[in-house]
Amino acid sequence: MGITPEVKRYRTAGIILMISGLLLNPWLITWFMGSSFSLTVFGGILMGSLALLGSGIGFFFKRKEFIHWVTEKYRDFAVIVLNVLILIILVNVLAALMIKKPDTNKTDNSGFYSPQELFKDSIEFMRAVYPGKSDEDIGELLMLTSPYANHPVLEFQEKIQNSKHYNTGFEGIRFDRSVTSMNAASRINGAVWVFGGSTTFGQGVSDNETISAYLNRLDTSNTYINFGVHAYHQSDEIEKLLLLLKKGYQPQKVIFIDGLNDLIRMIETNFHPLETPALAKSAYTSDYNIATREPEASFLRQLPVTRWLRSFIDESGDNRIYPELPWDKYDNVYDPDNLYNTDPKQHFMSTIQRSPYNPVDSAGLRYVVWKLTEFYSANFRFIEKLSVAYGFEFSVFYQPIGVLSKGNPFWRNQATKSQNPLFINVNYIVPAVRKQISNWNLNGFYDISDVQDSCPDCYVDLTHYNPDLNRKIAEAILNAEEERTSN
Repeated sequence: MGITPEVKRYRTAGIILMISGLLLNPWLITWFMGSSFSLTVFGGILMGSLALLGSGIGFFFKRKEFIHWVTEKYRDFAVIVLNVLILIILVNVLAALMIKKPDTNKTDNSGFYSPQELFKDSIEFMRAVYPGKSDEDIGELLMLTSPYANHPVLEFQEKIQNSKHYNTGFEGIRFDRSVTSMNAASRINGAVWVFGGSTTFGQGVSDNETISAYLNRLDTSNTYINFGVHAYHQSDEIEKLLLLLKKGYQPQKVIFIDGLNDLIRMIETNFHPLETPALAKSAYTSDYNIATREPEASFLRQLPVTRWLRSFIDESGDNRIYPELPWDKYDNVYDPDNLYNTDPKQHFMSTIQRSPYNPVDSAGLRYVVWKLTEFYSANFRFIEKLSVAYGFEFSVFYQPIGVLSKGNPFWRNQATKSQNPLFINVNYIVPAVRKQISNWNLNGFYDISDVQDSCPDCYVDLTHYNPDLNRKIAEAILNAEEERTSN
């Protein structure tokens, strides 16, 4: 008996499907495209390939019976899938309702207020901190978020902004009425460059209320340029200075205003003082960066039921015990057996246990003081040589530390702040460093940290200065420079 036309059609369809299934396999596609797939995509392609192959075999051998069988099984499968989808939707809706919302009324045990918290709950307090400013202006000054922007050499820089109160641009300069986006390029050479962290940048104050802005107002014979960057410590500022010099810019004078960020970073990290990273996480960028970061969370991880289940894991926290980094010696990054080299991730987890907000014993505090004195003395000697080589003057100013200001209104309880770990740590370290600066008696290294004594409540948060204190700091800088010149 010959093959009927109907059988031929079924066999032809079966052959086409089998060939398609064989050709559309993940291994062949990977070879043809020259790139690999994720496990999920690989599995999906493989399942599709097997489905085509199976369908082709079914058409080739069973013909009509296969279609009836597929139709029947598909109907059963569709009912099962529909019920599973309904169940998944119901479970996820229930999980979404059960996910714990952040407790907005949770008590803050930090010991001090954040200005954002007070702006929301005690607007009258913040109006007193910012007399004469509208609530809208106060909101913009306080809500500066993500100030960092990437930088190919310095790792990060100040975010370029154009707003009513914060304006930055050319070479990372924060502008004021004297140094603007229109004239910064023409005024950078022969100017006084002012380096520092967020206090120098002027967190919480307008462009014309920063230390540099007041220097420009008080000393019209010079141009002062604000190179302050959030979180920069003194070594970062030197790196920025070197970059500007390499670009061919020439200052008349360089001023460094430092103190708090140096202290924080020396507590947080355990490297040689001169190898202290810009941020604790910055020490691991070779292993962990944009090229190596984990992919975005998968669809399954985003489902409410998955997030609900994970909330129980996250709530329990990371209970693993990480080795404590020593408080009497720094990690030798050139030792292949050091934890920093053998297990960078574990080293980072140990690093983040260290914080100025946590208790540090007296031996650890003495060690931090030693690191800071090494840090400042080595940097001073380097800047001194650099200034001779490039023909500019320089001065270093040890800044007022808001944590120790007797009338700082951002402490929750003035009577108990002396028991707060942050206050204890800073109150030990700062006087010891100030004593060392006094003993050095270096020409060009000035301690102006007591300027805040005449304005103890002149803060916009626990650490950042208000316009009045910025003006007083500018006056102290000019007085020190005048006294130095007269001597």
